[in-house]
Amino acid sequence: MVDKNSLRAAFSERLHEALDDAGVRARGRGVDIHRQLKSMGVDKTTQAISKWLNGEAIAEADSMSALCTWLGVRREWLEYGVLPKEQIGHSNVRALAPSDLNNVSEINQRFGKVPLISWVQAGAWCEAISNIENYDSDSWLSCPVPISSHGYALKVLGDSMTNPGPGRSYPTGCIIFVDPEAETKTGDRVIARVPRTNEATFKILVEDAGRQFLRPINPQYPIIDITEETHICGKVVGSFIPE
Repeated sequence: MVDKNSLRAAFSERLHEALDDAGVRARGRGVDIHRQLKSMGVDKTTQAISKWLNGEAIAEADSMSALCTWLGVRREWLEYGVLPKEQIGHSNVRALAPSDLNNVSEINQRFGKVPLISWVQAGAWCEAISNIENYDSDSWLSCPVPISSHGYALKVLGDSMTNPGPGRSYPTGCIIFVDPEAETKTGDRVIARVPRTNEATFKILVEDAGRQFLRPINPQYPIIDITEETHICGKVVGSFIPE
């Protein structure tokens, strides 16, 4: 599982860095954050904000969106440390105008939290979408890309999707986000449940001579034939490597 304490500490460091860049005072910045978020329609307690600054918690989706808009940083960077850091075209820190509040709401709808589940659970997800509200709230992650309400996250195991050369790679420990409602096509990274196992597998969907296969990125692993019993569970729409 992901080391949540490390994720919280890393988020706190990046938040302080963004605040420093924006010229927000070091002493009493919790009060400044509270005042700014409230002006943007996001009402958080000073206790909650203090936990962000002390590395005890990560901001929720509404607060994360507002912080990024205010500080001019990309959400992928603030939450996960994925570069580049700054938003394109951002020149200075500013408060949101009332007309911007609808944009914050739209961002919250597009970038939601999804449960981090096991590979066995991912296999079961293929048959019937589970009641995700039953999952432990501490196992939810904010997805950095648009995803359906039935999306979920997985932690990559093994090195079958690790690229030994240049190109995109998904090493062990990488977090991937899966959308079971997204349309899949040849060349997509997909999650599939193969015959004779309850677990899911992460591969690239490929086609040759009219037949479809599941291909690993690592050439040391075999290509898997797609049969009538193979079920494509969803498309991988995003990923990040925890620091």
